[in-house]
Amino acid sequence: MVGKHIAVWHFKHWQGGSSVSVIVMHGRKALIEEIAKERIEILFDIAEREFISNQKLAKSYISMMNKIRTHYRVGIPSRIKNRICSNCSSILIPGYNCKVTIASSKGHIIYKCSVCGSEKHLHYRK
Repeated sequence: MVGKHIAVWHFKHWQGGSSVSVIVMHGRKALIEEIAKERIEILFDIAEREFISNQKLAKSYISMMNKIRTHYRVGIPSRIKNRICSNCSSILIPGYNCKVTIASSKGHIIYKCSVCGSEKHLHYRK
C-alpha cells in the first residue's frame, strides 16, 4: 500500500491539478485505515496474552482499541468482535470466563459472559 501511495504522490507532483489531489487523499485515507486496522489487531493480540495474568491491563488495551476504532471510523474484524463481550469489554475465553452452549435448533452458538452475564449469539447456519 505504501508503494501505491508514493506512486500517486509522484503523479500529483508531476501533473498537478485538483482532480489528481483527490486521488492522493483517497490513497492517504486508505493508508491510514490500514494502519488503524493493524494497530487494532496488535492491541487485541497483546490484550489476549495479558488477560489471564492482568485483566485490568487487558481491558485498557481493549479500551484503546475502541478509541482507535471510533476515531478513524474503522470496523473491527469479526474474529476480534466475536471474542469481546459487548457489555463489559472483557475477552471471552471459553471455560475461563464464559460458558458456551449450542442451540442447534436455532442455528447459533451462545457465549454467556460470567463477568456480567450478557449473552452473545453467533449464527452458524445460513
